[in-house]
Amino acid sequence: MKRLLVILIFLLSCRYTANAENVIIGDKLPEMQLSAWLMDAKPVDTPLSCILFHHTESKLCRSCLEQIKQLVYDYSSNINLVIITKEEYAKAGVTLTEHLCDNIGVAFDDRGRTFQAFRVSFIPFCVICDDKNRAVWCGNGLTLSNEVIKNILTTKSK
Repeated sequence: MKRLLVILIFLLSCRYTANAENVIIGDKLPEMQLSAWLMDAKPVDTPLSCILFHHTESKLCRSCLEQIKQLVYDYSSNINLVIITKEEYAKAGVTLTEHLCDNIGVAFDDRGRTFQAFRVSFIPFCVICDDKNRAVWCGNGLTLSNEVIKNILTTKSK
């Protein structure tokens, strides 16, 4: 009986962990279904794009955004930032307008389809993809650092 219970728990946990994330390093990313860009301003094309799933009321998201913004400024010729939020345009737009620049854009996912396609279950969640829309890094945006970006750029140039 104990063996059956252990097997059942294992099978159930495998089912949920398999569905926990839809981003696999090296694979193409799911299609993003965005409803609008803040002030119609998309970021410039760069070899890498950082996609940050964000909510303006989250202190962790705000800290993460500031950290990633600095990385984007430091590596502006190599990486841009797309901030994706499920919040309403009128509400989040006021707060996020200050972050707009050539390398940073804010996209609205008002129906949550992009959040669902990426199976985002926690924020701040971040994905870096290359110019072929393949994932090269993903995780909590607070763990993204200069070393990670340097490693990605070094690996990409080989």
